[in-house]
Amino acid sequence: MNNIFYMIWADAILSFRKHNPTKKDWQFRLFVFMTWMQALNAWIIFLWLKYFDILEIPLININVFPGEMLDEFLAFTIEFALPFGFLNYFLIFHKDRYKLITEKYSDNKVKYALIYSYTMIFGGFISAMLYIVLT
Repeated sequence: MNNIFYMIWADAILSFRKHNPTKKDWQFRLFVFMTWMQALNAWIIFLWLKYFDILEIPLININVFPGEMLDEFLAFTIEFALPFGFLNYFLIFHKDRYKLITEKYSDNKVKYALIYSYTMIFGGFISAMLYIVLT
């Protein structure tokens, strides 16, 4: 049985390495990009759960920087991106597990990472606009 999480990661790794063969920091770039896509995915889910009064998880309150924008960005990063960062590191990059994953899922014909990324970007934009209009 195929695991969609690993299929997305394998496609992302193989596509990135195919189109950027000279990049030596591909692991860091891909790790950051996929972690932010997953954080955006979680934000979309929690946004709609909040809208329908099912579950509301407030952002943690951080007062480190002057102003609010950097504090809110840091809070979002800690609350949404950090958990996925740990998961991605231990499930993909720890002890070079990505080598096994890309071997197992190397025959994918569908661009899962591209579809996932565009869906999350579009879904985040539409969700934010709808949430603003509806509240």
